Amino acid sequence: MKIFSTAPEGNEAAELENAHYIKLAIKKIDESKEWLENSNKPYQAMLTHVDILLMFAKKFPVNVNLLLKKEKIFEWKSTFDAWYERCNKKIPSKYREGIKANADELFDELIQSRTIKKSLKG
Repeated sequence: MKIFSTAPEGNEAAELENAHYIKLAIKKIDESKEWLENSNKPYQAMLTHVDILLMFAKKFPVNVNLLLKKEKIFEWKSTFDAWYERCNKKIPSKYREGIKANADELFDELIQSRTIKKSLKG
């Protein structure tokens, strides 16, 4: 086994372990997407999973870029937006606009992180 840095993932045994967590975050967003497609409830968990995936994108940009297609982000955003249109009147008014703004910001940041990292690769 080769050791190549002092980072927690700085050896051959650990360098790709973060990929398991990235895949789990993607899976959880996909599960949330499926739930939101048919839900008329005023709550959701998707944004938490997107936020977690963004944390991984900041720490492990190469692996997120390898594991996440940009089209999937647009698919998630589209599903969230459709759910929001159906259910926003059920969300307490003092949170309604903030939830939508937060969602737009999270999805935009995730899309941007894919664009920036991809252009850095060449």
